[in-house]
Amino acid sequence: MPIDPLQTRSQYLSLALFAQKTVSTLIEYVDENRTDSMAAIVQDALGSLKGLEDLSSLTQKRAVAFTSYEHLRTLEQVWSVEERSQAISMLDQLASGDLESDDKKNQAGRLIDLFGRLQNQALWNFEQPKPVSAQVLQQLCQTK
Repeated sequence: MPIDPLQTRSQYLSLALFAQKTVSTLIEYVDENRTDSMAAIVQDALGSLKGLEDLSSLTQKRAVAFTSYEHLRTLEQVWSVEERSQAISMLDQLASGDLESDDKKNQAGRLIDLFGRLQNQALWNFEQPKPVSAQVLQQLCQTK
């Protein structure tokens, strides 16, 4: 059965939406001290990232993101292995509530940057689903 290109491309949009929800919730916390949906969003992100570490348990748990090739491709384009580990650590710390308010906001700010980059790349991949070589990208940037 052939793969539907629109369905494949929609995977990028689902990842962008996941990242955007995470960023929005963290911004509300940093800017307005709102914590309404922060616990749920942090747990979703944490569960999805931890599921990548133990792929055998991924099928047993409900992962919100990183469940398709497109999700994994985007994540690997944007985050290094070290950044992924840092994101898990920061999300763990936010979820545990062990940090002081200022430290929590600093962690949230760093996570906003990481998930913002993930969102941007997912949207880019939706618009440009095939990888673009560096040479082609350079030519596109030079044309007006």
